[in-house]
Amino acid sequence: MIAVEKPGKDPSLAANYHPISLLSVCYKLLERLALQCISPTVEGLLRDQAGFWKGQSTCDQVAALTTFIENGFQQNLKTGAVFLDLIAAYGTVWHTGLLYKLSKSMLYWFTQLVSLLLREQRFRAHMGNDTSSWRPQRNGLPQGSVLAPVLCNLYSVDLPVTRGRKFIYADDTCLAIEGQYFSELECSLSSDMARMSHCCRQWRLKPSASKTISSVFHLHNTSTTH
Repeated sequence: MIAVEKPGKDPSLAANYHPISLLSVCYKLLERLALQCISPTVEGLLRDQAGFWKGQSTCDQVAALTTFIENGFQQNLKTGAVFLDLIAAYGTVWHTGLLYKLSKSMLYWFTQLVSLLLREQRFRAHMGNDTSSWRPQRNGLPQGSVLAPVLCNLYSVDLPVTRGRKFIYADDTCLAIEGQYFSELECSLSSDMARMSHCCRQWRLKPSASKTISSVFHLHNTSTTH
């Protein structure tokens, strides 16, 4: 069961509220047993992706990105970067697409288990004394689920090949590339973002235009206008 509280009738305010899943202890125990069994496989798939996994944190990716930029400085190169943020990554995971990806990379029994756990999920909204009718949930992962963070990572792990190096933390991705000229960086990053945009449309992911930013790290401040 998922309960949602909406403040008034303003849809812009409602967008800031997230569903709450009330999952049973037996359900969570089953998920933990499954997670323990698939851990070796998942570790191999997520070795370059940080977040929601033992021994990986955002600090690791920040340190790696900082080292990448500093190495560029040592070679007298500029580093262009695009920080890509996804809107409601948990809530937009496409169930059909997720099961397809799991069938290609995970054990058969695990794919079938996830299919069973996601099957016929329903939700309804509570607002004051009013309660909506039940509606089917065809997208998104249950908040509070033990497997949800790992499933979200597995859904976004197969990003397209890019010229820039990817630094990934959960649903946040940084594309960084080195070059001598600003025009070179712009061309390469634009090409990479076109590939990323196609991937997002294909798998029904929604980048945030307001939170996605670009930046250039360099030591030649006098050349920024050239």
